[in-house]
This record gives sequence, C-alpha cells and structure tokens, in this order.
Amino acid sequence: MTKLLIASAIALLALTPAVFAATPEDCTAMWKKADAKAEGKLSGDMAKPYLMAMETMKMPAAGAKDGVLTDKEFADACTKDAFKDMK
Repeated sequence: MTKLLIASAIALLALTPAVFAATPEDCTAMWKKADAKAEGKLSGDMAKPYLMAMETMKMPAAGAKDGVLTDKEFADACTKDAFKDMK
C-alpha cells in the first residue's frame, strides 16, 4: 500500500510541472535585470542566450532572425519556463 501511495505521488508531481513554473513577478524581475537600459527589448549579445533558450524549448521569437527579443516575447517564454536553467 505504501509503495502504491509513493508511486502515485511521484506520478502526480511528474504530471504537474506548471506548479513550479516561473511567476509573472519572477519574470518581471528577470526582465528588469536583463533589460538594464530599460529599452523594452533585448538585442545582440544581450538577447542571444534568451533566444537560444527559447529555440531549445521550441518557442521561436518573431525578432529572432534580427537578434531582437521584445518584453512581451520574453514574458511569454519566461512564464512557460524557457529560462528556468538561466541564472
């Protein structure tokens, strides 16, 4: 019985990754740190790691070809945990 309860708990945790997703507040803080100049977008070397993380998660940004990431695209990707491994 105990093994069944443990297995059920593990399965439940595996099926609910959204519980651990970044909050909008987390994403806002991350954005403010990334967009230190408060331009409302990231470009060049500043955007590159975020765009790469989004590409890995199959979340392409509209400005990816130009190396530009907007605050909206950043927020959408962040709340879907595209940047969870970034510090």
